[in-house]
Amino acid sequence: MKYIDKRQLQRLADLTDINTAKAEIKALAPAQRSSFIDDNGGRWSDLKFALWTLGNMKCWYSEAVLQQQEGHVEHYRPKKKPHGLNGVAHSGYWWRAFDWTNFRLSHPTSNVRITDYLTGKKVGKGAYFPLRDGDVRAVDEASERHEHPVLLDPTVIGDCKLICFDTNDGKPLATFSVQQDPWKNERAIQSIAFYHLDEGTWNYQRKDLMDEVGILCDRLIEAESSPNRDQAHCDQLTEELVSYINEHKPFTAACTQVIKEKGLIEAVS
Repeated sequence: MKYIDKRQLQRLADLTDINTAKAEIKALAPAQRSSFIDDNGGRWSDLKFALWTLGNMKCWYSEAVLQQQEGHVEHYRPKKKPHGLNGVAHSGYWWRAFDWTNFRLSHPTSNVRITDYLTGKKVGKGAYFPLRDGDVRAVDEASERHEHPVLLDPTVIGDCKLICFDTNDGKPLATFSVQQDPWKNERAIQSIAFYHLDEGTWNYQRKDLMDEVGILCDRLIEAESSPNRDQAHCDQLTEELVSYINEHKPFTAACTQVIKEKGLIEAVS
């Protein structure tokens, strides 16, 4: 997961209509809100291309490459009643239904609730939005400040640091163990499951990329330390390494991790 500066959407799209829709739903009676959301989904869908561009043509959660029309405009806070509330009454975050700061672009694999073909477990975010135990769910925008979302948000820098990757198999892991920080560990583990970040194909792709980056790093280290150091060759290897963390390439967080572990992050920065 790489950080996305959602504020930059203002540079890429005309937000007049979505802001108008946000004002319109606030003026409606509670009984009218659900149908208004159903009838006006095209207004956030119109921002898909801009969100795709902002995310460098990748899923904001998984970093998997997306075709232009493949992604889903996903609401971080669900626009209607969140799933998994076990009978608790809640009308959903209707005030965020047309709030562009609440939109994320998601790969269908991360967004749609399905049964994982390898594990047999239900995965995908869907309309789930779990909170820290004991939190009172917000009933308006102001009361959101009392919530502590479990799911990581790619538009929050600190959240993006809570997941790392196993160099042996490419699987995502929690950066912090339960002993180090139970809350950060829980957030990472839950997010990996809900966003389906450990989907089998993605794990294999990450593993291959991390192996390639590791080999390149070792070649660069050897070339840099050689008594017959060839600067042109070193520069060529550095350029190859940089290509793996190009913002439009898939799974750059995993590739960057390998470069950091090899002590070469300054060389490619």
